[in-house]
Amino acid sequence: MNIKKTLLSMLALVALQNVANAQSEPCGVLHAHQAVLEKYPELKSQIAQADAYLNGLDVKNLEKNRAGNYIIPVVFHVIHNYGAENISDAQIYDEMKTLNKYFQKKNADTAGIIPAFKPLIANVGIEFRLANKDPEGNCTNGIDRIHNYKTNGANDQSKLNPWNRSVYYNIWVINDLVGDQNVLAYAYKPATAQNLFFYDGVIVKSNCVGTIGTGQAFLGRTLTHETGHVLNLDHTWGGTNQPKVACGDDGVLDTPQTKGHDNCGNLYDSTCNAPVIENVQNVMDYSFCASQMFTIGQKDRMLAALTSPVAQRSSLYSPQSLAFAGVNGPVQDCAPKADFNVNRQFACKGTILNFTNRSFNDTTMTASLWDFTADGTPATATTIASASASFASVGWKNITLQASSNAGTGTTVKNNYIFVADPIGKVVTGQINSFEDETAFNTNWANFNYYHNNFKWEHYPWGGYSGTKCIRYHAFDDRAFPQSTIGSAKGDVDELITEAYDLSGLSLNNAYLNFLLAGATRASINADMDDSLVIQYSTNCGVSWVNLVKLSKTGIINNGTIAAEFNPSFPTAVWAAKSFALPQAALTSSTFFKLRYRPGDLS
Repeated sequence: MNIKKTLLSMLALVALQNVANAQSEPCGVLHAHQAVLEKYPELKSQIAQADAYLNGLDVKNLEKNRAGNYIIPVVFHVIHNYGAENISDAQIYDEMKTLNKYFQKKNADTAGIIPAFKPLIANVGIEFRLANKDPEGNCTNGIDRIHNYKTNGANDQSKLNPWNRSVYYNIWVINDLVGDQNVLAYAYKPATAQNLFFYDGVIVKSNCVGTIGTGQAFLGRTLTHETGHVLNLDHTWGGTNQPKVACGDDGVLDTPQTKGHDNCGNLYDSTCNAPVIENVQNVMDYSFCASQMFTIGQKDRMLAALTSPVAQRSSLYSPQSLAFAGVNGPVQDCAPKADFNVNRQFACKGTILNFTNRSFNDTTMTASLWDFTADGTPATATTIASASASFASVGWKNITLQASSNAGTGTTVKNNYIFVADPIGKVVTGQINSFEDETAFNTNWANFNYYHNNFKWEHYPWGGYSGTKCIRYHAFDDRAFPQSTIGSAKGDVDELITEAYDLSGLSLNNAYLNFLLAGATRASINADMDDSLVIQYSTNCGVSWVNLVKLSKTGIINNGTIAAEFNPSFPTAVWAAKSFALPQAALTSSTFFKLRYRPGDLS
């Protein structure tokens, strides 16, 4: 079997990436800020001016310990791949309780604050409320669930679907952050966020949200800490991410100089200016087991930022914003947003597939209606939590779910969601796939663009080796600003699965997978060439797959670095021959091959 394909060069990177790279601290605020200055050096003076303005605000007239004067609408964007990171509504509600407790001095653990700092415990006077209306005025519970690969190795490009930051406080929940896995979250301070409206907010690992579900209790104040940064607080030792290095100051009068702490072993530490006791139990320290308070000075600094126009903070609590987000009245029940996933999207005729209801926006589903089309067995189902079905004919299947609650009904249709294959293998003797017949390719091969974006496998009619056509993986990002600020190619995965082949007549010494490949990259150094092409085979209709070969770097890049989109021409010089011996286990009467491509950001 010969497979001809061409790989296009990857995207032109125009937005932030790797903001949390190479750090081992739980908060990545400084690295995020430094990444902004490196990527956008023209913003340096504007950031400095905004920072100077905020630091120069007079806080003398701010009333101490006011309560309930500032209401901020909140939206959680849960970026998930149907894994544990798709945390429950209850876990987010639990996090909201934590935020409000610490910003309103209602946390019971203030009883454990050492005497020196008890008089300084601040009631910041901010109440956080989940939005009841989305930007289009639709009913919401303030939780926006988005199925996307950007939940893994997350950075600013993972901040999908940001809601207007002048109305909503955006929080993105992800599986893990790019770089050091000890980094828990990061946010931008107002001066830095001023010109980055599309990245303003907090991005946080899912196990740091709340104290129930996947939330870990000792990490449950991570968002409280990051919200301090959003409101212009530094770490208690100053504007770095490294505690225990040098004595420093955060610009707040009632938080003593400190080196910072990564544990709560000595609550009476006075390392920097003995006998002055340091505020080990401060939320903005790294002593997470003892992070129990903001000081009155920190409160004043946060309210100064909140009431300023920098990064539109003062708009958040305005009457117009509160009305727009629907947080003034009682919480409304919303009609569910129907969603589901399946255990496998590729199967053979008659295979039973298991579907799981993932509908959201309402926690209590009262009914469901599954439609598997007339070809399904069963054709319909009414089970709420899950359903199973098989299909009798070959081809793409559309699946529909209608989810109902006391508040209404939501429906989703996933077109071309399941591909059902014929398990009877084609004899390969003399067979060459030149892809001149686009209809045959689209009918017999399963092309999965799982995240419905422009990075995908496709039939390419303008270049080939011996003919005029081939198949290609397209990953060149030609999106305009601001679309290009989020959802870059890195982390995506797309799969192309062949029809079944009968290889049982081949001997071990003469069974090979052969194809021709042409590829180019935007990357100028080898380290940035991080695309990969994995070729797998399955002998059980896709129940399991075995790796045959993995190609990367010059294995898929044989035409060097090209700044523009790579369009292979007809001359054979751009094509490289690839040949891989097939193992005995692959020589069955029904063998499928899979081409699994994972793009990077510069290739």
